[in-house]
Amino acid sequence: MKTSAVIVSRNDGYGGHLNERATYCFNSAIDTYDEVIYVDWNSETYSLLYDIKDNIQFKGNFKHIVITPEVASLLTNNDPHAQKCCEVLGRNIGLRRATGDYMVSTNIDIIHPKRNELEETIAQLDPKTFYTISRRHTDWNMIKEFHNGEIPFAEWKPLREHLIATSEERHFEETTVSGDNYSIINCCGDYQIASREVWNTIRGFEEELIYALFADTNVQKKALMHGFGLKAIYNPALFHIEHGKGGGGFLDGINKKTNDQYRAVIYQKQTENNNSWGFGDTEIEFEIF
Repeated sequence: MKTSAVIVSRNDGYGGHLNERATYCFNSAIDTYDEVIYVDWNSETYSLLYDIKDNIQFKGNFKHIVITPEVASLLTNNDPHAQKCCEVLGRNIGLRRATGDYMVSTNIDIIHPKRNELEETIAQLDPKTFYTISRRHTDWNMIKEFHNGEIPFAEWKPLREHLIATSEERHFEETTVSGDNYSIINCCGDYQIASREVWNTIRGFEEELIYALFADTNVQKKALMHGFGLKAIYNPALFHIEHGKGGGGFLDGINKKTNDQYRAVIYQKQTENNNSWGFGDTEIEFEIF
């Protein structure tokens, strides 16, 4: 089974040590998946990738898509309250152009599972079920301690092995069961995986949800609405790198407008996305590394 992973971010320093988190994320993703698609959304200067490119161990399976501020503004209908990093649109652009049999929507601060462990997991998945995999929270100071205060990016594999070996220690906290029927676990959007059939049938993330919150829960409800299963699993081990909330992103300033939970989750009856979801009828250029 061919696998694709879609990651969306922007060059805004969100949460602190963003370049370091992105480097771990990209290197582990390149090692794990057949295809990695990074969508850089609305960076005011240049793509995040260009800041860290020299530390990335490319293998020819990395697609880089840049959505400039001008294009981002057009795609969000010039809405001043849209997320500066509009994840639902960025994710759909990546998903629509992914070629994998199984496609992952994930975040910039994840250290990805080992390839063989993911392959073993996929072999047991139901192609008509939408899955979220629980992350394990990883303290940034612990990562620095492991590297003796330095961050030698070329040594990310020993770090991942260390995280796996110590994943039951106090440094980690698996996500807990959420209070609603659709999220299943907290932070369900950190790692969502489904077959191409599922993603195409539900037409990706709901593209009206351009503000903060509820889009990840919404896409899982959409899977149920279309007759697919929904399940949380806890392996293979993947790790979320701890970060703050400041630095230009998620709920700062003008971006404090959030999606309506009633519209996004409670009253959602059918997808509003049309057949051109993910701007499938628009030619979008990409680089391959």
